Amino acid sequence: MGACRLRWFTEGHPTPGAGLVVDITIAKGQVTPSNARLAAKVSQPITLHVTSDSTDELHVHSVPDHKFQVAAAANQTFQFSVDVPGNVDVELHHLDRTVATIQVRP
Repeated sequence: MGACRLRWFTEGHPTPGAGLVVDITIAKGQVTPSNARLAAKVSQPITLHVTSDSTDELHVHSVPDHKFQVAAAANQTFQFSVDVPGNVDVELHHLDRTVATIQVRP
């Protein structure tokens, strides 16, 4: 399994406060990261880079709600933002695992 890498970005250059990028690896029934605690701001772009050896569905429990179909493939990218402050869970539907909880601030 790969390590959890979190990055901030602006137009390809890491910059604190610009956006949250989370690298997710799904392999042999396990996910990395698992139960991570992250932070973002309302309307800030959040990008999930996913590499998976199986199909699944990512659920982002936020306002608005987001669902992304994960293929058994490398280098998948999903991007979203959150409109309402609060704790947002990012979960894998089939593995029934919480990838991260993102605390979204105004």
